[in-house]
Amino acid sequence: MQTSDSVAASLALHDSAVGDLVAKAERVPEAQWFVPMGEGKWSPAEVLAHLVCTYDTLLRELAGGAGMAIRTRLWQRWLLRLTVVPGLLAGGAFPKGAVAPRETRPGGVLDRPESIALFRRRAAELDEAARNAKTGQKITHAYFGPATVARGVLLCARHIQHHAAQLVHQARHEDVRDTTQYQ
Repeated sequence: MQTSDSVAASLALHDSAVGDLVAKAERVPEAQWFVPMGEGKWSPAEVLAHLVCTYDTLLRELAGGAGMAIRTRLWQRWLLRLTVVPGLLAGGAFPKGAVAPRETRPGGVLDRPESIALFRRRAAELDEAARNAKTGQKITHAYFGPATVARGVLLCARHIQHHAAQLVHQARHEDVRDTTQYQ
């Protein structure tokens, strides 16, 4: 199947976001991998597990199975599509304190090398599935509802960028400690 320009553009941003997240995840010291990034926050291991769960849900839907269950009313989805989604797609900040949809909450975690390898595999699988998606196929978000494959992949890329920014804090946390011990 031929990939539309908008899907190709979304996949290019997705590929860039994946590369950036992997680079940041590789800089998180092993000693910080399972440490929460703040009170009530996930650890880097849980962030990658969350992203893998997200991929698993998207891939299942692109293969013809169930996607995320919609958890908002129609009027809420329309309001979110008008007020929140455009900012997210443009690279704006994700709302603070937003609860991850049930399907994307991490159930278990892996060591850093295994987490990164699995994340990369799922990213490549999404790329292939999106390129081979049928015309008119949708990707569903629990709060925003169905979207075109191009918009779904773009939102996925922005979601990855959001979490990559969080990983920087954990990498810096250890870097600061490492530099101060030599002063």
